[in-house]
Amino acid sequence: MAPTGPRNGAAPSRKPSGGGKTQRGGVAKRRAGGPLRVDRDGDLEMDSITGGNKRANNSAPTGPARSRKPAPTTGRAPKPTAKAQQIINKVITSGSGSLSNRISNGIANPSARTTRSGRQINAPNSMTLKVEGLKTSKAVNNEGGGLKELLTFLERKAQHVGKVTRPIRIKKSHVNGDFVYITASKEDAEEILKLNNFGWAGTTLSISENSDGNPTASEPTISSDAAEIKQQLRNILSVRYNPEIKLLDLSALGEDAGLQSMGFFSGATGPEKMVKMFRALMAICDGIFKTPKERRDGVVSVSLAGNNIDDVLQIMALSETFPELVNLDLSRNQFRDLKGLQKWRHRLRHMQTLLLNDNPIEITDPNYKVELTSWFPKLQHISGIQVRTPEQVAAEQAALKPTPIPQSGPDFRDIGGIGEGFIKEFMQMYDIDRQALAAKYYDDQSTFSVAVANSRSPRRSDTPQPSWSAYIKYSRNHTMITAQRYQRLFTGTSLIYGIWQKLPPTRHPDLVTQIDKYMIDCHPINGLADPTGREPNGTSGLIITIHGEFEDQDPGTMKTALRSFSRTLILGPGIPERNPIRVISDMLSLKAHSPLQQQSGEQDPRQQMVLELSKQTSMTAEYSKLCLEGVNWNFDQALVAFTEKRAQLPPEAFATAAI
Repeated sequence: MAPTGPRNGAAPSRKPSGGGKTQRGGVAKRRAGGPLRVDRDGDLEMDSITGGNKRANNSAPTGPARSRKPAPTTGRAPKPTAKAQQIINKVITSGSGSLSNRISNGIANPSARTTRSGRQINAPNSMTLKVEGLKTSKAVNNEGGGLKELLTFLERKAQHVGKVTRPIRIKKSHVNGDFVYITASKEDAEEILKLNNFGWAGTTLSISENSDGNPTASEPTISSDAAEIKQQLRNILSVRYNPEIKLLDLSALGEDAGLQSMGFFSGATGPEKMVKMFRALMAICDGIFKTPKERRDGVVSVSLAGNNIDDVLQIMALSETFPELVNLDLSRNQFRDLKGLQKWRHRLRHMQTLLLNDNPIEITDPNYKVELTSWFPKLQHISGIQVRTPEQVAAEQAALKPTPIPQSGPDFRDIGGIGEGFIKEFMQMYDIDRQALAAKYYDDQSTFSVAVANSRSPRRSDTPQPSWSAYIKYSRNHTMITAQRYQRLFTGTSLIYGIWQKLPPTRHPDLVTQIDKYMIDCHPINGLADPTGREPNGTSGLIITIHGEFEDQDPGTMKTALRSFSRTLILGPGIPERNPIRVISDMLSLKAHSPLQQQSGEQDPRQQMVLELSKQTSMTAEYSKLCLEGVNWNFDQALVAFTEKRAQLPPEAFATAAI
């Protein structure tokens, strides 16, 4: 449903609130004192409206509301001229793009197309094509005017029709009038030309090389008629904007005499009427509030009460123009269920107040407030009912922020000393005799893999970055398993020992005298395959995770390096007549060296923050500590400070990537 004009020729009016009280469900507004000033381009001068540096209250508007006197009217709405109606129709259907494009594509003189003076239309290695058909397609009513869908179709279809193996890419595109101008390399443009007369979205595309001048995407000169229409829309919005409480009142648009006189309600029916009109109004707002900060500071509340809206898809442009809106009034509309609000589920993340009074949803779905509370993380009031306190919002937001995981030391749950005995022997044999280790604990079903983790991990700035070339060609990073990386899972004793021979020799710290260099977890695990076949439901074993460090020596350069590692081993019963323990799975992960933080009881919270900041920013521990000290150990402020000063940090502030 959409806004409707007055019935039976009745004069449009806006009922003033009586007794100094606000209307039910509406966001209160007061009329700003003094005349509104505009610059020579017709833009509102926001400094004069807001009164310089005067700060307004950002809370939900309250208090008595003054009625806006309706414009003097006769018995029926003024009838727009045929020329004005044609201009309006082009304004509201001109699609996406800059403000002037949206306003001027339908208003400016079609013959007044600009060209790049003194420059070639097509660069030597590129070609500009002219595509006609977007404005007559079904996609023109999509969000963004269907341009994205058209470009995706041209790239995908051109590659398929031309049977080329390379991807087709459109470098630049813009809409001007009824045409879409696209620029691509000559090779890609020739493939796109093959799509001339192809059907798409209910229309036939006409594609040709542009040879009559390439209208640029820059803002065109608009005619006097277009400027007049643009100014009329700005005047309507200026009357409806209250700078004192930062309220944009767009309620009862169907009764607005100015919009009626401009012909917004002539010839349009149903939801399409609201979509087109609202797109034009938001285009003007984009020109008034040009930056995200101006929109955030200039408009805190919006009222859309009494517009017969039943789906937010009709007013989707609001969430794009004012994504950080705080208060929204949707009272006296036609929302019947949550489906009509579904499209905003992941938008308006800063909204604190939502009014849905006098909507059918209050009867059809009495529990709608519970669902809406989960959709909007900062929502505190729905239709006058408090659903969250500010303290609850703060707590929920804090819970979403990353915090260091508390460490309580190793968790070692062994079975009959099997895990302890295995680890002591394993670490020693891997350094001294890998062949004997593979023969004793590995069989034809055992698997081994090595993965070089992203080495942008915290490390001391005075520690040189070692080479990883001896490991990279065997690395099986698990974030993306390709066919080549799949082959880097080594199965069987012979293959495992073969790869061990190629890896650099190592020397681990002694487990007895240097246990502080390790953190070892050991847990029982069930459901392992029984090699004897006597346990069809699986047998038990152990999963052991070892975190520590070792020194290795590069076979090519003979240089030694200190690295951190994590090794996860799954132990199970061995096959008959062999060692009673076998390694089912062995996963070795390597990264740049970082001292292991042993935990005993409570951990130093500042050290936790240093480690967490290093993980999130890739800064070294030294620079992370300096950053935290500079903001008095406030973790959130440290992240902000890092973001602001990242470009100024020297290269040594970061741990360099090994791969």
